[in-house]
Amino acid sequence: MRSQVLVVVLLAIVGIALGDVYMHNPRGSNNRLNERSANRNNGNRMFDSQNNNRGGYNKGDRSDEAFGDYDEQYDMTFYMSHPDVVDTGKGQSILSVEWTNQHGCGGNEHTDPHKLNCNLLLQYMCMPEDDMWKVADKTRVDCDFECFIPVPNNPDCTKKDPPCGLSPIAESDACEAAGLLWLPTHLNDRFNCPHKCSDSDAASEVLCGGTWSEHTSDSDGYIRLRDGLNTNTQQFTNPQNGQLTEEDRFERKDGNIDRRRGLHESWEWYDECYRRERNRGLFTADQRLRSNALGYSSAVYTRQNPNNNRRGYECPEERDYWPYWHPSPWVDIAVLTDRLDMCPFFQSESQNVKGKHYCRNTEDCTNCIRFNNQAQCEANGGSWVLHPPHYQPAPECIQADWSRVNHLGNGRDGQPNRYNWTLPHLSLSPFDKTKAVPHRCVLRLRYNISTDDYDAWRVNSSFNDNGGAGIISPVRQNPNIDIGAKNTALRLAINTAQFGRTFQDRSHVFRLVPRPTAAKISARPRAATQPADLFGTSTIYNLNVRGKRGNIVQTFPSVEYDFMPNHLHIAQGDLVHVQWTGSNTHNNGHPAGDGQAGDAGEGRGGTDRHNFVELKRRQFGESYPATWEENTMFANMLDAVDADDQKDFVMSLRKDTGKPWASVKRNWALRMATAGFYHSYNDEGDANSLVSRTEDGTKLNVLLDNAPASFRGGVFKFSRGVYNYMCTRNHNFSNRDQKGHLIVE
Repeated sequence: MRSQVLVVVLLAIVGIALGDVYMHNPRGSNNRLNERSANRNNGNRMFDSQNNNRGGYNKGDRSDEAFGDYDEQYDMTFYMSHPDVVDTGKGQSILSVEWTNQHGCGGNEHTDPHKLNCNLLLQYMCMPEDDMWKVADKTRVDCDFECFIPVPNNPDCTKKDPPCGLSPIAESDACEAAGLLWLPTHLNDRFNCPHKCSDSDAASEVLCGGTWSEHTSDSDGYIRLRDGLNTNTQQFTNPQNGQLTEEDRFERKDGNIDRRRGLHESWEWYDECYRRERNRGLFTADQRLRSNALGYSSAVYTRQNPNNNRRGYECPEERDYWPYWHPSPWVDIAVLTDRLDMCPFFQSESQNVKGKHYCRNTEDCTNCIRFNNQAQCEANGGSWVLHPPHYQPAPECIQADWSRVNHLGNGRDGQPNRYNWTLPHLSLSPFDKTKAVPHRCVLRLRYNISTDDYDAWRVNSSFNDNGGAGIISPVRQNPNIDIGAKNTALRLAINTAQFGRTFQDRSHVFRLVPRPTAAKISARPRAATQPADLFGTSTIYNLNVRGKRGNIVQTFPSVEYDFMPNHLHIAQGDLVHVQWTGSNTHNNGHPAGDGQAGDAGEGRGGTDRHNFVELKRRQFGESYPATWEENTMFANMLDAVDADDQKDFVMSLRKDTGKPWASVKRNWALRMATAGFYHSYNDEGDANSLVSRTEDGTKLNVLLDNAPASFRGGVFKFSRGVYNYMCTRNHNFSNRDQKGHLIVE
């Protein structure tokens, strides 16, 4: 089959080993986890970044010690936007995504051309985390049924068009409790669902007369989206001809999945990618793409990855091309491009709004997922089906901000390039706003570049190098070029696997949680003028911290500490959620690759620590914190609630309840100044008060060494005014500063 494929420009760079895009807020991992070295341990751990080994940030720790298990890791937690945000534009929760990209971007192709072509694509993947909804990395209990999401024009899912959505909920009771439909499936049925029953061909645990096997050691399964506890890559056993039943798949998966290793895409996602033929309509230049263990070249082989160097369970073809022509688990947020004329195509082809077809196995064809087109699928006995869209708004399509080539730095305005993401409202059904539940999520940033040495929008497989047919690729590997002098040629450094190229970074796992109702937090103390409903349709600005320990040379290509955003201009009534995360293993030791080792900074080596205190006399140019008597930021604050939804807001609803608002405001200033080490000054019965901890000998270290590396912080409503604030530990005059500026009008 020859497919007509448009791509967000198969990225390009001319034979350069150090390509790169690094996400700084939220912290991009670049495949790091908890390394004490400047270099990451394993660039193949979760995804293919194509980045330098030095980049990226460690997963956050909850306490002042390095994590040993998942409950000791810190997941950044953000409040969702209001349920009506898409319809009304009110109630946004805004997260500033910041990055640096080495090879430049931006400039309108028609009126302000750059020397290269580029697109930046932001995507997310989320899964419900509530135990009730049974979303976990485990064997499905029923391979004949799946949980479907009714759509307005197909409420009972009896029609093919529009297709009902597909929920990750994997058990009937949870599906029905969510108000969804547990129905016979045509997508991931018994011929497309790894399972094993010991004494029959039953495809469900209920009908299995013997033992229904589980691939995890925990009957409840493993965390579905997880960062891992070590830096090893999940395993994958290649399928073999003659061993392609779903029981064979179960056996392979059972021997591959490891609870202690990170997981984004599922094992099934990569297995189908490995078995599905690659799109042979694509331009591969003079690269020779290999074949898989089944004897054909599949979607794990691309021009950029001709040998299938596996990274986690990422599908190379889906990674390198967008919009993708088969189903993808990633939801599109925005595409930042130099080709605004392509926006209608990008938006209409996004799986947010358009379902994607793929071939499914049947009883008579156990490897029909091999076929990537309807004709071959059906001719071989497969079932060509439509996977539903994500039923999310089309991605925003805007002009990419300009950035300089070969410079991991700021844009034209002197600030890092960023995108203000309005966080989605995530419900168990996109058509029922009342079903919002906490989700675990990952953010993905893809950076695609090409040059004008060939027309990336026009070339396809007919341009591939083919000596037998007399076809010469428009670009060739390290060619010798005749410059007109007799018997003289000059060689160009061209790697056709990288001439048109995709880079990538991903965040660590974070959480999106619904806004608490007025009833849930009405008992909190607040100013007398403030209503019970703190959140309502108010805009939430997420104020975080970027960077890691070290000086500018040691951290590069990551960055030093700073508040993010460090200049924020909001209206009275808007909310600010102040939160940060840090690691206890940012030692930046050897091996350090081609950069400098070392972790210059204050306090215990390798540790990230932050706090949030107002500057003295509110002058941004000063470097001293204000005393409580000089404080205006918290002293004049109107409302606040702690952001620890997992502990039912224990700080605000139990520790603060019944206290005078003046006392609570002072306690909040103390909490933010000590990263939550102290909960109050001297509240009765508070073992974590300043007085109690001073008396029992657990007083706060002056450099915050014994404070937690991460702090969920609070959601604040500040009075009108101009406020300047700092971090006392990391503000090192003449070396680095960590200050911020807030205007409330």
